[in-house]
Amino acid sequence: MQLPMMRPQILLHPQLRTLLPRGVRRDLNSTIFSRLKTTQTPFRLSKNETPALKPKESNAAVGRSSPQSATAHAKTTIRRGPPERILIYHGGTGKTIFLGMLRITTIFLFGVSVLVVAPAFASDEFPWYLAPAVVVGGALPMLFVSYTSAPFVNFVHLALPAFARRSKEQTIQYAKNLPPTATLYINTMKFTTIPRQTEVRLGDLVPDKAILRPVSFRNKNPAPLPWWAGKTLRQFYAAEKSQPGRESTTFYPELWEHVYKQIQKNPSPKR
Repeated sequence: MQLPMMRPQILLHPQLRTLLPRGVRRDLNSTIFSRLKTTQTPFRLSKNETPALKPKESNAAVGRSSPQSATAHAKTTIRRGPPERILIYHGGTGKTIFLGMLRITTIFLFGVSVLVVAPAFASDEFPWYLAPAVVVGGALPMLFVSYTSAPFVNFVHLALPAFARRSKEQTIQYAKNLPPTATLYINTMKFTTIPRQTEVRLGDLVPDKAILRPVSFRNKNPAPLPWWAGKTLRQFYAAEKSQPGRESTTFYPELWEHVYKQIQKNPSPKR
């Protein structure tokens, strides 16, 4: 019996296939039916039909995109206004660099005097007072520069309340007439040229002067510091006008003139 001469009904009908010998059925299973399985076309949807899960996925995508768009819109709205702190005074980059280099130079001279020059005079060939005199002479420039340049203000930041950060116009209106409780952050330089920030209230700043160093105002109510943090800086020096800079939402140099006038109008307590 030859397979090509058989009709398709005999080959495909299950009851008729049982009449065939076992070897022939094995050949049918291994050849014809395996070809039928591989040549079957997968089920495809028509163009007019849409899967049932598609609307759910689109709804989920819309649900995910709506909070993200709302968050992005809120961020852009907040960024349009000024930040919580704005820069209202800049002492000048050149002055800050010059004072920093001057401090480092005097510290270097003091170190050379103590480690190199003074030991060279600590012998029987020279008087006993020469070595201490060299140490004192090397320390005097360092102490003088550190004392006279301590009040120099590098930056002044103003803390803005929530209502003053809605627009630039409200920020300017608030800064031109600050309350006594307005907070200022004054940035100066430590003995080691490390920046130091002092938080003060506008009502605590009063006009002041000094003989040995430039001073324009001082803090009458300084916050106490731990013993290891050093003494609280009370006197500050800042010019009447800030150094100009690029206009932005974080730098308002024109406002410092109004703040400086308010400080000079504060009554100074009697000493």
